[in-house]
Parts: sequence; C-alpha cells; structure tokens
Amino acid sequence: MQRLLVIASLLALACAWVPAVHAEPQQQGIDVSQSPIPISQIIRQAGYSLTDAEAAYLDGEQQLQGQYVRPLLQIVTLAGSESGVPEGATQVVIVEELQRLVTLDPNASPGAPESLQPMRELAVRQRAAIRQAAALWLEALQAGDPEWRVRGGEAFAEAQQSLLNWQQELSSRYPPPQGQP
Repeated sequence: MQRLLVIASLLALACAWVPAVHAEPQQQGIDVSQSPIPISQIIRQAGYSLTDAEAAYLDGEQQLQGQYVRPLLQIVTLAGSESGVPEGATQVVIVEELQRLVTLDPNASPGAPESLQPMRELAVRQRAAIRQAAALWLEALQAGDPEWRVRGGEAFAEAQQSLLNWQQELSSRYPPPQGQP
C-alpha cells in the first residue's frame, strides 16, 4: 500500500498541469475544490505562443484530468496505509469513487490540433490505465480481497509512465525557464 500511496502522491503532485488542485497558504493540505490556473495561461506567461486551438485543447485536458485525479486522491486518503478491506462508510465512499473512475471515458477529451495529437494519445493512454486500475481495485475490493490495493498496481504504473511521457513531451515543447525544474 505504501507504494500505491507514493505513486498516487507523485501522480497528484508531480503534475501541476493536471488536477484542479491548489495548496492553501495557511494549510499544508490540498484543496481540490479550487479551479486551477489554466495551463495555457501558464505557458503563455512563460513566453510561449499557443494557437487558440492549442490553448483550448490543453485547458480542456486539464479539466478532464481533474476528473481522474480528484477520485484518486479521495481513494488514497481514505484507504490509508493499513492493509485489509476498509469497513463501513469508508468502504462505501471508496467503492463510489472507484465506480466513478470506471465510468469515465478516457477518450472524452477535446479534439487536439495536429500539433498536440501525440500529447492527446499519451493522455488517453494514461486515463485508460487509471480506469483499468480502478476496475481491478473495485473488483478485488468487492470480493473482499485484503490485498485489493495491489491488484491494479501494474495498470497504475502504466498510467504513471504515460503521465511521465506526457510531461516530457510538454517540457520538450515548452521548456521551463532557465534555473527552474
């Protein structure tokens, strides 16, 4: 489970472009109720040009990605680090969040302009892998498998690899300013 927590945390925190998440200045927690700064705005503020179609696509992807990240954060938070099957209301909420992920369509993103089609393919792959992991977790959890957390591990690792590839593609197109990661 710790590996799952680390992966999920990295997924959520390493991809500032993806979720609708902002750290609150007074707290160390994450507030998923706030809208993110549009990624197109961040890219343009860094001095890069985007067509309106590119900006619309990237901002649409960002919003869609939030639909995957929010339930993942909720699942990881509720599942905790203890092994075994969660009980009562905790299990009910985890099952609801997993069901939400399973019903999402990984291909639902806006059409990408030709220039960003490779990025769209990576994002769709990532979301499909998250959906597959959620389906495996849900199946195992509903079967009462105490090892339910590891059942979707391979699919989740695949999702993380697709995300990493997407981030590399983004940074190759729009490198961060010198002196920043």
